[in-house]
Amino acid sequence: MRVLLAPHGTRGDVQPMLALGVALRARGHVATFSVPTGFLGWVRANGFEATSNGTDIQAEMRSPAARLDSVRWMFNCLKEQTARMFEPVARASEGADIVVGAGAQLVTSSVAEWRQAPHAMIAFCPCAMPSDAAPPPMIRTQALPPWVNRLLWQVGTVAGDVALRGTINRGRAALGLPSTGRPLTDILDGNVIISADRRLAPPGDGAADGLISTDAMIFVEPHTPDPRVEAFLDQDPAPIYVGFGSMVAAHARDLAAAAIAATRAVGRPAIVACGWAGLDQYVGSADDLLTIGATPHHAVFPRVAAIVHHGGAGTTTAAASAGVPQVLLPHLLDQFYWAHRIEQLGIGPRALSASLITADILSDRLDLALHDAGMRQRAAALGPLVAATDGANETVDRLEDLAAPAKQSLHV
Repeated sequence: MRVLLAPHGTRGDVQPMLALGVALRARGHVATFSVPTGFLGWVRANGFEATSNGTDIQAEMRSPAARLDSVRWMFNCLKEQTARMFEPVARASEGADIVVGAGAQLVTSSVAEWRQAPHAMIAFCPCAMPSDAAPPPMIRTQALPPWVNRLLWQVGTVAGDVALRGTINRGRAALGLPSTGRPLTDILDGNVIISADRRLAPPGDGAADGLISTDAMIFVEPHTPDPRVEAFLDQDPAPIYVGFGSMVAAHARDLAAAAIAATRAVGRPAIVACGWAGLDQYVGSADDLLTIGATPHHAVFPRVAAIVHHGGAGTTTAAASAGVPQVLLPHLLDQFYWAHRIEQLGIGPRALSASLITADILSDRLDLALHDAGMRQRAAALGPLVAATDGANETVDRLEDLAAPAKQSLHV
């Protein structure tokens, strides 16, 4: 089976698809990738053929014009990226037996239709699909009544269909496909796989009957230990991790300053992951500070006392599997869902939007994460359970099931 994997988004959307690619390869299948330009080297370094989908997410998010605090800016950006992706993704799909999208990918269902191949869409959070349990990702408030969540989904899906119709239909026309009046609904009604740890993020009540749920797909990246990092992690007391992944907040300088002040207020050193925001430019050199570049979470998280992060699906899952309390400072979209879940599970204090955080507020939350015995016990107990699961092979099973009828029809 030849599979095109076409995730679109940040590292958190590409990394689990690498895990899926590895699992497909182990089963004897051929996986190829269509990804944003900035991820080509990483994907190819892991032995996969990869082509650009015509976008560069990192460059756009780090642009001075970027407005990650604006839903309108993000949506307009998504529409522009979607328009650019049709041609390169269609080209990359040549010979594919099945086309698989992931993250903020709106093109692959049309490309699969054009190729007359099966299609699957992979999401990394239950809040990506309509249900009574959570509102659409752009809604930050998570404790809404189920009927409100359902109403928001109904209204939001119709609005999304209207807003995306022109962009999607122009791309479909270029492929010779008929127009659709409900492009977003078509994707949500298709073969959707939610890949998220079932303990951290269980499928919500009222979800679509055909929804497929698997555990999170974990890519264990090869890693050579850095003696400087190893020595810092060996400190007693253990340091606190601070990192915001692919988030590039306009207030990154203030956020970094608040995080450092808070870790010092609770008497701990801090290991700071630079991320796309380049936090190292805001963090001075000191004995109690260490900045690091891209480093696999599994090499750091189990050895720190607490984890301060943005609440991405992959980072939240990695922190949970490490058995360490986590303090979430969500920036956007599904990060508010994950923050709510961590609070509900009692493995981290109540989150606060990254735009509202201060050193005093964060130090209070860190104090809870460090000294609340119940919170630390719950995190430690959940860690091995999350660490023992990996949904990549289960996802391969589902893709094989989807591709099988199409292969059989070719031999009839």
